[in-house]
Amino acid sequence: MDALTVDTITAAQANDMTAMSEVIRAMEPKLGQIASRIGGASNRDEFMQVGRIALWEGIGRFTGGTVDNFTAFIYKTVEGAVQEAAREERVGGATGADRDAVKIFSACVKEANGDLDTAEKLTQTLPPKGRRLSEIRARAARMAWEGMASLDMPNSVGGESALTNLLVSDYGVPDDLISEQDRAAATRNAKIKMIRAVLDTMGDKQRYILKSTYGVDPVPCLGTGAEADTELAERLTTKASTVRVLRNQAHKSFANRYTRVTGITPCTCDRCNSYRKARGVSL
Repeated sequence: MDALTVDTITAAQANDMTAMSEVIRAMEPKLGQIASRIGGASNRDEFMQVGRIALWEGIGRFTGGTVDNFTAFIYKTVEGAVQEAAREERVGGATGADRDAVKIFSACVKEANGDLDTAEKLTQTLPPKGRRLSEIRARAARMAWEGMASLDMPNSVGGESALTNLLVSDYGVPDDLISEQDRAAATRNAKIKMIRAVLDTMGDKQRYILKSTYGVDPVPCLGTGAEADTELAERLTTKASTVRVLRNQAHKSFANRYTRVTGITPCTCDRCNSYRKARGVSL
């Protein structure tokens, strides 16, 4: 590293190709160490190239200082890039998941407060059109994400994982023309999709009973009462009294799951309790 100087680093930052070549040449031993340690002999050359690209892209972010400061900065930058490449090869290649799918799944995990089942369902409905995952792609992304967690590796999709940071708006108009009504509609839409995602994590009978009770598409609304209980009992080949028990259990299960993923607890005011009591529901 004696040959590398601050002047050379500064020139490389100014896109001087000769200086950039000198910087890369001076850093080659460090790049080789990182590539060999993370990728082994079989992947050394490939990860060396990843390191060179990371150096090239990262040098502009160095804010100045000594050559030792620069060396430490580039080492950390290259190490992170090579670790990411190794991680993608290890978990993405094994599961069939791509980087964008894992990024979307990670965002939905945050939206679902860590509930992976709900997050997997959300990836298929909550992102804007064009970013939603298919069922197979969502499963692969979950497997890759779980692989990252089991390897005790930091999430590599870029620190910020909230949907608002990862996904483009779906309003169909420039951002400066978005109204409060647009935002309110988007919030309602997100809540509806969260409810559907939570329902989709429940058992078949409980899910069907709740969907038929409230008319959640595509199940027609039957509501509650003796006639509804009788019709549901026929559809589920059981007794009306059993339907009432199952409905109560389904409400409790949904409330617990929804609270877990949103932090929102059911309202316990007299009006809401009266509403639940009229439908034979307790929490």
